[in-house]
Amino acid sequence: MLWSLLLSLAAFNVVLMMERVLKYSLILSGVGASTLDFLEIIMYVQPQLSLLTMPMSFMTAVLFTYGRLNVDSEIVILRAVGMSFGQIARPVLILGWMCFLLVGYTAFVISPASSKTFRSRLIQIIATKSPMAIEQGVFYTLIKDVVVLVKEKRSATSIRDIFIYDKRNKKNSWVIFAKEGNITTYDNMSVGFTLKKGEIFLPSAQTLTKLTFDTYNMTVSMMPQVNFSVSELTPSELLQRAEGRQGEERLQLYIEFHRRCTLPLMVLVLSILSPALAHLLGKGGRLAGLSIAMTIFVLYYGLLVYCEKLIRNGKLVHFPGAWIPLALTLGLSLYLYGRAHRR
Repeated sequence: MLWSLLLSLAAFNVVLMMERVLKYSLILSGVGASTLDFLEIIMYVQPQLSLLTMPMSFMTAVLFTYGRLNVDSEIVILRAVGMSFGQIARPVLILGWMCFLLVGYTAFVISPASSKTFRSRLIQIIATKSPMAIEQGVFYTLIKDVVVLVKEKRSATSIRDIFIYDKRNKKNSWVIFAKEGNITTYDNMSVGFTLKKGEIFLPSAQTLTKLTFDTYNMTVSMMPQVNFSVSELTPSELLQRAEGRQGEERLQLYIEFHRRCTLPLMVLVLSILSPALAHLLGKGGRLAGLSIAMTIFVLYYGLLVYCEKLIRNGKLVHFPGAWIPLALTLGLSLYLYGRAHRR
């Protein structure tokens, strides 16, 4: 069951990660990031994904394992020698508590820390490596409000025939031409252009001002726009921040807090539901177990998203509205467990 859990966890993580892999590969490849940088970013995403994939993987592993026992009639033999259903299901409960502690620690500690590190590392990679990804003959637009075009690039830092359009000042935009220049990156996530033998054009409503220079130093911030996410907050921080907010933002913080609490508890609920389902399925086999697991999770997450939508629209109170899917699943689990125990 443990090996099935690890394999299922890896498989589900890969499936859910594919969309993010495509998204971040486009971003990082555009700034010249290395393969190691890309793998590092992907690793920081794993804790947040595991909050969703661990319950699913746990249930799949239990149904796989007990489905095989049913197919081989080993459950019948265990019952024939006097073992109760509770004794047969004991390994599931033990593994369920272990996964509950792991998912709980991930939700409360690891996931917020990894989300913060992910954002800061992504910002650092973009800020430090993107200037070196300037290509000759291609408009470079990764610097906010600045467009750079280089006709010739002799090395990673040496450039010639430079065009820069600077619109950081919303009232007055600058156009800069230079014969040659150099690129320098700084530790404060900014990049400097040392331009030589050029001209600056300052257009206004009625006039055009032209300035010539031998050497011009231009420094721009490379801090990319990577939005803050509530996943970076610990549960206590979520509650504290929610007290000072209003409207949809406040509800979003409470919804995230309830998710952090219900997802670990979902593993415990599944430790009751999974052996009962496997026992009642009989000799349905592994494919039947996988189909049942996927159906339950589609229904659970569909109901979870629906309840969260009602909370955002003000039709449900955030508590107990966010706990309705878990409560219904717990009720179903207790019913099926009792039925399997009496069988």
